[in-house]
Amino acid sequence: MVQVYRKTHEYPEPTPTSLLAFFLRYPNPFARHVLSVDVLERKIDLATGKIYTTRLILKRGILPKWATRWLPSGSGGRGLDAWILEESVVDPPGWASEEGEYGKQPRLRVQQGNLNHRKLMHVVEGGELRAGPNGLRIESYGVNKFEGNSETSHKGMSLILSLLRNRHPLPETAEFEFYPPPPPGFSESWRDIPEAANEKLRKEESPKSFFLSPKSLAAWARGKHENGQDK
Repeated sequence: MVQVYRKTHEYPEPTPTSLLAFFLRYPNPFARHVLSVDVLERKIDLATGKIYTTRLILKRGILPKWATRWLPSGSGGRGLDAWILEESVVDPPGWASEEGEYGKQPRLRVQQGNLNHRKLMHVVEGGELRAGPNGLRIESYGVNKFEGNSETSHKGMSLILSLLRNRHPLPETAEFEFYPPPPPGFSESWRDIPEAANEKLRKEESPKSFFLSPKSLAAWARGKHENGQDK
């Protein structure tokens, strides 16, 4: 049986910035399941100006208990590591004159699928990043099995775009940190983050601080005091 899922996102960034963010989106706090990303090949077709990239991505997932009976004995429980082959093509500006304004901006097309565990499940994802109707916004749509995965991917992409826009350093790990540190007086946004809302999870499972500097911790304390949460 084949299941198909499709979703569209819009990013308010110039097309080249969004394409750059696509290749820099790992690591980020919304993709802790991504363990490694390696570029196997990258080449430029001098005749067409297209850029071809092949990457190997290692992802780790957790299977439901009812699915473990299909795993080989001694596989180590419900955890499952999957090797993903990602192949993408960046079309240069002017790739399609019949597309009007769309064709004047570069476009990225990508497809990826798992190399192992195909007897259990074979997932193929496809996506496209290109200029929207006004030539400024980006439409990203892909085929993915779960809507939740699509949402977290969108959050990670938006995070990298924000860092590029504000010229902040990119995250070096997938640990959940604020980039950049939040301004003084914030409180509600802190509780919106699952890791922050769960005090036990924050202490036991996160080896790093949520903030990048002591100044950020002071900002958090001021926010709690101003909202009367330190009583």
